[in-house]
Amino acid sequence: MRNTIRNSKGTDIKSIRTWVLALAAAGMAISGPFPALAEEDRTPVEEVSLDVESAIEVRDTGSDVSVTTDSDECYVSNVDVTNEPNGEWKHKDKPKVQVSLEAERDYYFKSGFAKKKIKLTGSGGDVTSVRRKSDEELIVTITLDALKADDNDYDLDTEDAEWNEFSAVGEWGDSEDAAYYELRLYRNEKFVTTIRPVKETHYDFSKYIDSAGSYRFEVRGLYNSSRKGEWQESDIFEVTAEKAAEIQTAAAYKQSGSGPAAGTWKNDAVGWWYCNSDGSYVKNNWQQIDGKWYFFDENGYRKTGWVSWKEQWYFLNENGEMLTNSVTPDGKYVGEDGVLAAQG
Repeated sequence: MRNTIRNSKGTDIKSIRTWVLALAAAGMAISGPFPALAEEDRTPVEEVSLDVESAIEVRDTGSDVSVTTDSDECYVSNVDVTNEPNGEWKHKDKPKVQVSLEAERDYYFKSGFAKKKIKLTGSGGDVTSVRRKSDEELIVTITLDALKADDNDYDLDTEDAEWNEFSAVGEWGDSEDAAYYELRLYRNEKFVTTIRPVKETHYDFSKYIDSAGSYRFEVRGLYNSSRKGEWQESDIFEVTAEKAAEIQTAAAYKQSGSGPAAGTWKNDAVGWWYCNSDGSYVKNNWQQIDGKWYFFDENGYRKTGWVSWKEQWYFLNENGEMLTNSVTPDGKYVGEDGVLAAQG
């Protein structure tokens, strides 16, 4: 009788061998008709030159930027400025441009396409990122050079500088782009003092008019410490000794907080406001009170914290007083005019 060799589980070894041979043959039959994985027959894009032309200038509200390429391997399919301002472009703003590149037929973008493979001409700028969306599309982000303002971009002229002779208050016309004003006072053509910053279009010179003489002041608008308008000269305010005494008496009333010229701080559940002696109160503007500057919102309430005024930032402490020559609680520096200094 024929012997049959089985494994420990009783399986027929010969049967196993038969199944193995059958499976091997089946595998060869399956794999036989299929070719090896096809090789990439497209050409990789190695480098792209982009010509960037930007018409964006300080105070523009639009974002006119064009990007072209002379490459035969890809083309520009879309250009988008991603950091458009809500209002106007400002001095030192850096427009960011996102460019979509699509590969031409028979070309593709390899993985890991480097920034250095993008060459720029035209408007100054740098490639800040490159992202491969697919092997047929590349997203390039370009940061253009900071915008530079020209003095002619700002209207800082003031007009009609004159005296209100009943109260020794100097007044002048508003400058469209001035963040604040600077004043110089003269008596008998001799320099007395400089006052800055002045946020309103009037200033009470009472405390400086302490003797008889011919007084005049000069005023100019400033956008910041480097953008300044031309000096505008006032008319002459002739002051007698008696008039000077009257002015000083009125100034003393204001300083002490008594008398008809003084206003009053008031508050309710919403906040604080300043009621002037005539019952009026400032809204959406600055007011100097006892030598300190305060900003009041559109409802007349005193503001605290950061305030934006004519494209400049100012910081008001918990009492609403504008800080000058100080470091704010969040580590920023404000100069002598209260304006936030440029951050390095």
